Amino acid sequence: MARGGALRPGMEPAVEAAAPDANPVEKADIQAGVKLARWRDSRWVKAAAKAGDLGDQEPLYALTGAVLVFGLLRRDRRVAEAGARMLAAVAAADFAKSTIKSWVTRTRPHVLMDEQEYDSELGGGDEKPRQSFPSGHAAGGAAVARALSRLYPQAGLAAGAGAAAMGVTRVAKGAHYPLDVVAGAVVGLAAEAAVDLAFRTGRAALSSSRR
Repeated sequence: MARGGALRPGMEPAVEAAAPDANPVEKADIQAGVKLARWRDSRWVKAAAKAGDLGDQEPLYALTGAVLVFGLLRRDRRVAEAGARMLAAVAAADFAKSTIKSWVTRTRPHVLMDEQEYDSELGGGDEKPRQSFPSGHAAGGAAVARALSRLYPQAGLAAGAGAAAMGVTRVAKGAHYPLDVVAGAVVGLAAEAAVDLAFRTGRAALSSSRR
């Protein structure tokens, strides 16, 4: 566990004091995250962070569920499949990131900046200020973008760019460090890959049963 109290809000973070036991990669990650989060009170960061909240799990469930329902009502198989894939990918990513959060404790940047405290250890908790790793927004955004790209490549590319921008806002907001966002994206892509495999396996099984 790394703990420290030498960081004062509004000043260059004393990472060595705040996280004396952290390895060089972790210290660099903390440094980068806190530097970007120093802009968290600016108007443009607040506006971007508010827009980025659409990448939270609840809005993503609602959005992808709406796409699925729309496709079913229109009897458009492609849209319906895209909605089903995205919804399943969000669910898988949500489960995966929640599981990891239950295993890992990491204090969020805003806690380090405001309370001069940083913890990083195995063994998670239920307190959101100690659940920085991985980013759930990044996991959900990456999962949805990749699932969408399976059927609509150009739309998936745009969604991917949006997910990346959302990840930056999470760091600027002081909610995550850069590596939290990277890890979240990896979790989301892995979750979507598992969903894609399930869809392809199910389709192959259905095709075989019809022969």
